[in-house]
Amino acid sequence: MNKKTLSMVMAGMFAVGFGATGVQAANPTATAPTTPAAGDTTAATVEAPRKSMVLTMNEVAAIFLGKYANSAIHSIELDTDYGRFAYEVEGYTTKHTYTIKVDVITGKILKEEEDGREKNIPSKIFNPLDVIDPHKAEAIARAAVGDSAISKSWELKAEDGKVTYEVKVINNDEKVDVILNALDGTVITKSVPEKIVQEEEDDDTGWTFHL
Repeated sequence: MNKKTLSMVMAGMFAVGFGATGVQAANPTATAPTTPAAGDTTAATVEAPRKSMVLTMNEVAAIFLGKYANSAIHSIELDTDYGRFAYEVEGYTTKHTYTIKVDVITGKILKEEEDGREKNIPSKIFNPLDVIDPHKAEAIARAAVGDSAISKSWELKAEDGKVTYEVKVINNDEKVDVILNALDGTVITKSVPEKIVQEEEDDDTGWTFHL
């Protein structure tokens, strides 16, 4: 049996504020249908725009920033371990480091951790308006690996004043990690292809992929 986990499409930008008084969160609900004014005899109504079931980076960042006042984001990762999709968000306030795992569909916080103050915070946060879109990062990573490659997950983070994407790519039952400059999409490094190990499990899925 041979399964491949296809990449879920993630879109959008997210807002980050450090020391700010507030952040405007993305509205997770669609616009309500327009109600005809009194005396209007037309039967037509305006339908609400369709919305993806998957949270955008903007929305998951808004969850983090809404929970921790005056915080900044260090990294956002699309975590696909064992086929369970979730965002993992890490960020800082002036006194603490916080990490949360968020369900990509419901926005429910699945896990929360708190740690001490991080040192040299300015070198470990970034402006999301300066980075390329995750779709583009994934496309570049796939092109760097091969025509049949698919992207499994990605992480966007700042470290030592540099902002990078790490995209996990699967190609012909092998995995490759591609690291990109998140500002311009330049490929920095590409790992040696590694064979995917599959082993049977006793749970309902029957298979676990160690990636």
